[in-house]
Amino acid sequence: GYDGIQAIEPQAGMDIGIVKERYGDELFLMGNVDVSHTLCFGSISDVERETREIIRKASPGGGHVLSSSNSMHNAVRVENFLAMVRTGRKYGKYGSLRT
Repeated sequence: GYDGIQAIEPQAGMDIGIVKERYGDELFLMGNVDVSHTLCFGSISDVERETREIIRKASPGGGHVLSSSNSMHNAVRVENFLAMVRTGRKYGKYGSLRT
């Protein structure tokens, strides 16, 4: 068996909130800031907004590791990656979710 799921791809129509509702008590979830679009082509505001939304959907109750939706690659804008990390640090603390 497995204990978690990674590569929850928004571009493939996968919604981390639905996965959390169905399997959040059984599996940890890892993801899912869109590495195909948002992290490559989005603005810093887009990244911050998407990151907060993912935290809101996937983090309550624990079992969520914030990351990109799949592996990071050289098309990802460094400033967007750093915006995801900063936003995660600001809003993703268990017990103090402030979205």
